[in-house]
Order: sequence, then structure tokens, then C-alpha cells
Amino acid sequence: MLLMAIDGGKSKTYCIIFNERGDVLASSLGGPSGLLVYADVAEENIFSVMRRALLKANVDIKDLDLIVISLADLDTDKDWEMARRIVSSLNIPKNVRVILEHDAVAAYYAVTFGEPGVAVIAGTGSIAFGINKHGERARVGGWGWLFNDEGSAFWIAKEALSLASKAVDGRGKQTKLVSAIMEYFNIKKFIDIIDVIHKEFITEHERIAKLAKVVDMVANEGDEVATEILVRAGIELAKMAQAVAKKLKMVDDEIIVGGIGGVFSSDIVRRTFMKKAKELFRRAHIKEPLIGYQPLVGPVVLALKECGFDNVESVVKRISKELAELSSRS
Repeated sequence: MLLMAIDGGKSKTYCIIFNERGDVLASSLGGPSGLLVYADVAEENIFSVMRRALLKANVDIKDLDLIVISLADLDTDKDWEMARRIVSSLNIPKNVRVILEHDAVAAYYAVTFGEPGVAVIAGTGSIAFGINKHGERARVGGWGWLFNDEGSAFWIAKEALSLASKAVDGRGKQTKLVSAIMEYFNIKKFIDIIDVIHKEFITEHERIAKLAKVVDMVANEGDEVATEILVRAGIELAKMAQAVAKKLKMVDDEIIVGGIGGVFSSDIVRRTFMKKAKELFRRAHIKEPLIGYQPLVGPVVLALKECGFDNVESVVKRISKELAELSSRS
């Protein structure tokens, strides 16, 4: 049996082709396909990763048994309409089943394998999603970069820009973030950040979000302001998980809680998240966050469960090992 899993995020799109034994036949990586990008961009990036993975695996699309696509920003009725139009434009043969799902749901399965629990996604944006023992669902966050997405890469970048500007004004602590931001955006005077953010990058949120890596670098050099930003990010992400659990009345249950996404690449964010989560969930199993290609575990689990396999965990363990190797090379 041949299966394809696609994870379409705000910054990247991952794709793998695998079989029921857990052999990864091919993988590919492309640009963003979360639904905040233009439909034609999302369509092109999804089509591109599919085509390259099929070529690498030497597989014809009609030979696939199932394709699972998880997409970021699949929230409103209009989002679902747009996503269905994108999928229909991919010219997938009718004999190939397709499952379309929100990436938060896929993340939940990546973290919990379908057991009661909560998953927190922290990439360009942030959102938390969970399911309790009664099958009831709840989500928290995911309201977007303008007024929400605490703990996300964009939020970290936004906080860094705010605190750096206050340092320049003399209204805040001095920080190495000022010079690091100037170097990152290749500007000679900090005042030029106005042109960069409000004119050049105004619609390119993922490029601004990449500043989060600079914040992590500066924090690792001992900068107090940068460190405080990342600590607050980890705490906010843990609180999102708690809010989901409260909605589902399972804060005190033996559930699984974990994170997924590139922000957890930061040791400071990851350690803070896990420490805070252990304080908030006394009986939960707090799992190490998944990063790199690991978000693909979600659609992989969904695909295996949809096909009725019993040994899902052992198959995913084998796939996860290969995904970890891919992440270390990317």
C-alpha cells in the first residue's frame, strides 16, 4: 500500500511517500501553503512537493492508495471552500482517496496518536488543539498574527522589534537585539526599520517571523531582553495547552501534552514550555516537542488509522526515525 502525507504550513510544505511497513520512499520540501497565502501560491507549492516526491519515488500518482493533506489556517467556511478548490485543481485521480484536515488536528495525532490530550503548534503562527476521552474537541489561539499567535515565531519577532525600538528610544533595557536586527535586515540606521517592516515586508509575514532565529541566537549569547522574550513564549504556549484542557475538563486527567513546530527548536522555548506544562498538568505525560520534518507524523498517523492498521505506533516510530534524519540534513 502506498500512502502520501502532506503538511502545509505558513512557511513550509512537507511531503513524504511511504508504505504500510514504515518505509519512506521519498520526501520533498517546498514553500508555504497555509491558507493565508494566495490560493495559487498554495496550489503551486502543494503540487510542487507532490510532483517531486512522486518523481523521487518513481511512483505514478494513480498508484497511491491515500493522500492526507493537513493545512494551516483551515478555519472558516471560506477557508474550507478554498482548500477544496485547491485539492480539486491538483488533478488527483478519482481512485485515490484524499483526506483534508486542519494542521492542528494533524498535530494532535502526531503528539497523542489519538489518545486524549493536547498539541500546541508553534511555527510562524500558534494554535492549540485537543480531544478528550469523550471525543469532544477544543481549540485555543490561531487568531492570526495581528492580535494573537502568542509564542509563535511572528510573535517573537514582533516582541523583539518592539523592545529593540524601546531600547533605541531610551524607554527600555539596552539589548543586543538592536544591532542584530540591523544586521539581519541589512540596514545602517535603526530608523530604516520603518521602511523594511511597513513597506518592503508588509505582506511577507513569514520573512519577519524568521527574525525569531536571530532572537534565539542573541539570547544564547546571554542577552537578557532576548531571553525574556523566549521564556514568555514558552510560558504562553504552555498556557494555551492548559486553556484547551480546561475547555475539555481534563486538566487533572492522565493525558498527553506536547508541542510541534519550528519555534521549539529554541532550547529556551522548549525547556520553558516543558517546565511550565509540568507545573500546569500534574498527571499528564509531557512529550518532547517535534520539530523539522516531524510535523508530518500527524498526517502519517491519520493515513494509517484511516487504512485500519493496528500497529500504527511501531510504523510511525520507524518513519519518525527517517524524518529525524531528514531534519538533521535540512
